Amino acid sequence: MQKILSLRLCAALAVFAIAGALFATPSLAQTSSDVAERNQLIAAQENLLNAYRCLFAVDTDEVAGGCESPEVITAEAAPESPTAQDIESLDAQVQSHEALLNSFRCRFAVDTELVPDGCLDRSRATSEVRTQEDGSLLVYTDIVIEATPAQVWEVLTDFESMPDWSSSFQGITGDVSDGGQATAIYLNEGAPQEFPHVLSWEEGRSFSWSDPLAFAPGIVDDHHFTVDRTDGSATLFVQTDQFTGDSTVFPASTLADLLSGAYAQFNQELKAEVERRF
Repeated sequence: MQKILSLRLCAALAVFAIAGALFATPSLAQTSSDVAERNQLIAAQENLLNAYRCLFAVDTDEVAGGCESPEVITAEAAPESPTAQDIESLDAQVQSHEALLNSFRCRFAVDTELVPDGCLDRSRATSEVRTQEDGSLLVYTDIVIEATPAQVWEVLTDFESMPDWSSSFQGITGDVSDGGQATAIYLNEGAPQEFPHVLSWEEGRSFSWSDPLAFAPGIVDDHHFTVDRTDGSATLFVQTDQFTGDSTVFPASTLADLLSGAYAQFNQELKAEVERRF
């Protein structure tokens, strides 16, 4: 164990030292020295990953030599005339390794100060109505889901199976694309109700619509579903709905209070389904 701890410390120090040099390097440079710096950083990252794997008994089969006597990863030799593609490939490796390192840091609460935006609070689940400067009302809800952004997005946009786990939002039919004419379906006292919308769609991150509410004349809602930031181990999902204007039929304040609870419940159901699948 002492050897593993020493390896972890040395690898961490190497990551700090090399990263400083790497990020000071102009992005367009393609010298042998640039490749060497990246290769050293990747080797340091791999050594630190192996230390984490052994410390927390996760994926130990990937540790060369085993945890009792792990092999020290050394940097590969740099070519004399690297190409831009070589640099891009190495940078992608660095980013991938760092994402995995952050996943370990946040899941096992180690070296968390190294995670750029900090680790997400696993218990976070927000639901509130915020009055905006222009007088509109913003229903803000969020929740932390222990899965990757891609996994959250996969479940969130699996509209065919959504009725199996969601007690409110039943999915979208029609042209599910940016600018597409689509229909959002919600349950209203157990009966499906359809709401036509023009979608805004950012694949892998968010979808939204902004249209007048037929059942509350005078109110326009701006409804967003967003797969937000990740700490490498968990993902923040945010659902918001902004109500502009008011209605004598269904006041915006009443509507906002009612929907804040419904959206929070959907978030909890989404979290349960994502974590059940993955």
